[in-house]
Amino acid sequence: MYRLINLSVHNTFTPSSWKDLHLQSLFSVVGCICLFGLTFSIYSPLLSLLLEQRGASNFLIGSLATTPAIGVMISSFFVPYFLKMAGGRKLLLVGVFVEILLIIWLMLTDKLLAWFAIRFLGGFSGGIVFVVSETWLNEITPESLRGRVIGLYNTMLGLSFAIGPLVLSMTGIEGHLPFLIGIGLMSIAIAPLLLVNNYSPDGLESPTFNILSFVRVAPLLVVAVFVVALKEMASVGLLPVYGVRSGLTEATAALMLFFAAIGGAVLQFPIGWLGDYFSRVGVMVVCGLVGIAGAVVMPFVIMVPWLLFLTLFVWMGCFAGVYTITLTLAGQWFRGNELAIAIASFGVFWGLGGLAGPVIAGYSMDVWGPNGFPLMMGASATLFIVFCMVPRLRQAPRTAAVVRSTL
Repeated sequence: MYRLINLSVHNTFTPSSWKDLHLQSLFSVVGCICLFGLTFSIYSPLLSLLLEQRGASNFLIGSLATTPAIGVMISSFFVPYFLKMAGGRKLLLVGVFVEILLIIWLMLTDKLLAWFAIRFLGGFSGGIVFVVSETWLNEITPESLRGRVIGLYNTMLGLSFAIGPLVLSMTGIEGHLPFLIGIGLMSIAIAPLLLVNNYSPDGLESPTFNILSFVRVAPLLVVAVFVVALKEMASVGLLPVYGVRSGLTEATAALMLFFAAIGGAVLQFPIGWLGDYFSRVGVMVVCGLVGIAGAVVMPFVIMVPWLLFLTLFVWMGCFAGVYTITLTLAGQWFRGNELAIAIASFGVFWGLGGLAGPVIAGYSMDVWGPNGFPLMMGASATLFIVFCMVPRLRQAPRTAAVVRSTL
């Protein structure tokens, strides 16, 4: 097993560490991405509810909901080139402007085909925004603070995604108000970017890998991203269904997703902190083991609300921490153009996991009943742990242009 006490980086809050952290760029990027995420999280449930109101089939609703993932996957292949040519600030501004135009288009049309196009283009521009933001943050963060900064980023982003549906619950789905709020939020997201200089990856030698060959360079990171996306998207789509089929009321089942989302947000900073003080792969293993334990416990606590909500908070929060540490390791192992390619690869494999998750979870529930859901979740966490046990897979890749430290 892993020695968790493994201080492979300097872990003191020295003045130079905070000075080296470009706070203005940090606040600008995090502020922009949180407003972007808040707006993004309004429109998935909005369109699903509008389709439900029209009497659309579950297949049609699900197909529209998964369309952005395809856009994210495709855009990820272009981000490293765009980032090198135009720089991060310009790409973020373009992404925000495109989203504003898409919201206006969405507000003015009720044609289903147009909605599919809007969702695809929203995923395409959103993929660019997220890849650029995560690359930029990793590039400006000192190694000693990396886990905490990435944890803070994921906490803020998670909270923004949780607030979006809350905003929708107050505005309702009728009329133009949800769209106007989205346009306003996206317009505000432009402001932080006007305060910082443009960002471009460090000019290193030509990258030694591309998005597809990244699987051979850092297979553990690829599996981590795929499994986290699989579990997250399966939960978003089917966790409330699992609750209802297990005997819960619809109101209680809806709360399951809320507590899972809150855990996925607030636990990321503590997990990032652990990643700065202990072996990062070791922290990932602990998060994976909690993922297995939560799946085992779930059928026994499903009818005890307070135990159920506490289990979901810890279970989903800890496993979401696998992505926080994965993103931290990407910044530790790569930099410059190779870091951009690594983060872009995350977008591709996140999309694949997000597409596979609801399908596999739904099939598992059809075959094994409601408990097929925790069975699938536990099996995916077990797969991740198996990969972590292979020494060759958890080593820092030697083909990276810059290897900042090793485990």
